[in-house]
Amino acid sequence: MIFLKTRIKLLAILLLPLIVQGQAPDTLTLDFCHQRAVEVYPLVKQRMLNAEASDIQNQNSGKGYLPQFGLNGRASYQSDVTTVPITNPGISIPIPDKDMYDLYLGLDQLIWDGGITREQKNLEDAGLKIDQQEIEVELYKVKERVNGLYFKILFYRKSKELLLINRQVVVDKMEELESGIRNGVVLQSNADVLKAQTLEIDQGVTEINSDLTATFGMLGELLEMEVPLSTTLILPDPLIDAQVFINLRPEYQLLNLQKDKLELSKKMVSASYMPKFSGFGRLGYGKPGLNMLSNKFDTYYLVGVGLKWNIINWDKQKNQKKILDVQQGIVEVRKETFDKNIKIQLEDDLAQVNKYNELIMNDQEIIDLRERIAKTASSQLDNGIITSTQYLDELNKATRANLDLEVHRIKLSLAKINYLKTIGKL
Repeated sequence: MIFLKTRIKLLAILLLPLIVQGQAPDTLTLDFCHQRAVEVYPLVKQRMLNAEASDIQNQNSGKGYLPQFGLNGRASYQSDVTTVPITNPGISIPIPDKDMYDLYLGLDQLIWDGGITREQKNLEDAGLKIDQQEIEVELYKVKERVNGLYFKILFYRKSKELLLINRQVVVDKMEELESGIRNGVVLQSNADVLKAQTLEIDQGVTEINSDLTATFGMLGELLEMEVPLSTTLILPDPLIDAQVFINLRPEYQLLNLQKDKLELSKKMVSASYMPKFSGFGRLGYGKPGLNMLSNKFDTYYLVGVGLKWNIINWDKQKNQKKILDVQQGIVEVRKETFDKNIKIQLEDDLAQVNKYNELIMNDQEIIDLRERIAKTASSQLDNGIITSTQYLDELNKATRANLDLEVHRIKLSLAKINYLKTIGKL
């Protein structure tokens, strides 16, 4: 089995140049269809866009530590100015003008922001992971759609194959009855019943052909390549291990990432209440400059450092973290609920696998019995013991027994695939 899977994967790699050009290989596997459908699905392009947007956002966050320059200007006139009421002889204290002008270039330099920039980048990375995982959730649904189309084709084809076999048996029986009809041993009505059966089979084949055409068209649209009706689809035979349960569903991974982001949000809350240090400077020209008693235009500068720290936040920080704890609890409940539902579904999937395994064990014995009965009925029809209607009834039961075996094989494969889908291993 491992050797066969390796050969199939190698075949897919060799056929890749043809696939890129839109030429479908003669043989398709379910794994190949999954990979191809995901690769060409338009939503995949959003991965790169998400990464690009996140990178730009991180760059902007990092620029918070770059010096910030600003040009500011102001002209004003006020109704009064500060004066010094001293009238001693020999002392002259100038009176400032009521009009003032100021133009300066300001510089602000963040020295330490308490870790906000670092936590912003961590939150952005966590957000990117969530965005990318949401895409994985949608792509997983694409694989489920592929499953539906793939197994529909297998069902339709097997039904058509058995119908055609049944038709050929009826046609052969009609030819056998012709001599009996000519000799008056067999009634014409027996042949008419067989003829009606072939026409009904032809109608069934026509319906199946229509369904096959539509289903192949939908599968080709998902794979973005032409898939001819002659393409062979291999029935999957995956191995399942029901002993070890590990939830690998993308939805479950998404919940884990959401919980991780909430944990990072707590660190962001802590960082927002840390002290922040910054440097500043100003280079300007105005009237007055820094000498408030001067009435002349003058240049000036000043530099310094600043501290900002909200010492008392009235438990706001604690409450914000409590909110995040509650949100984490909600996510954890959703995880537990999802996990429980998956386990319940797995029980049903395993029951289906066991059911079809047991049915297949009995199918061959039923087929042998039904074919012997149909063979006996064929001989009885030749000898005029039963009517063609009775013969067709036994023939259809034999055909149905063969169809049941093939359907059970396909449904067993589908049950295994459903198990892998449920646990997240598609």
